[in-house]
Amino acid sequence: MTISIVELLNEGKYGRPEVCEDLYVVTADFVAVIDGATNISDRLIEGKAPGRFAAEVIRETLLEAQEDVTLKGLIAQINEKLQLRYQTFGMTEDIEQHAWMAPTACLICYSHYYHEVWQIGDSQCMIDGHLHTNDKPIDAITANARAMYLETELKNGKTIEELMVNDTGWEYIKPLIKQQYYLQNDKDNQFGFEVINGFDVDFSRVKIIKVPENAEMMILASDGYPTIKETLAETEAILSQLLVTDPLCFRQFKSSKGLQKGNLSFDDRTYIRFEL
Repeated sequence: MTISIVELLNEGKYGRPEVCEDLYVVTADFVAVIDGATNISDRLIEGKAPGRFAAEVIRETLLEAQEDVTLKGLIAQINEKLQLRYQTFGMTEDIEQHAWMAPTACLICYSHYYHEVWQIGDSQCMIDGHLHTNDKPIDAITANARAMYLETELKNGKTIEELMVNDTGWEYIKPLIKQQYYLQNDKDNQFGFEVINGFDVDFSRVKIIKVPENAEMMILASDGYPTIKETLAETEAILSQLLVTDPLCFRQFKSSKGLQKGNLSFDDRTYIRFEL
């Protein structure tokens, strides 16, 4: 069997590819969507946001990987590269003291050799019409806290348009988002969750999807879509409607961030549909 790409879209919320924190890989052996975490440190690494930096390291590793690399082997290679970069740029001590400074990304990857999808983080997958998500319980906490705060802002006279210029709801939850980094890859914590950040991953909590031998169509996408459908047009239509009816993403679709005035969407997004 060979992989045949049917539809692919990779677009940043700012409309500038060089700062998009979503990246992707398509080879004969792997199809992957990589979602770099939003920058909350306000620091850049080689002129790049930390999420973009992490995403580029993951993409580089996948492009170099052998077809039969295991999930554990792949993560070990990525983490080794990240740790070396941390040392090169003198970041190790800062990251050890402030977890939220670690470059972080989610990964969803189809291995053609193993006929598996590896899901680390909250990206999405559809196999012959069956949707697989991997939402984090902690995200519901921050999204609801932001929604509550925005509702009070509106009650006190702010407008949707004003909040699209200055999202005070995001500023309100930003300390929670920073604290969340201390729970990454923490297997002993009720709110712990797995990401790729250069440190050990608890593989017992990584979602591995066995792709049926007779599967014909697959979709991998980042969480820049509220949900995915069997075609890009349908998926984009749902997103477009949301950005009209709930641009701040705090009622119909609760998120930690919404559409900012002048942006294309509330987040970077990637959608890849392919045939097996």
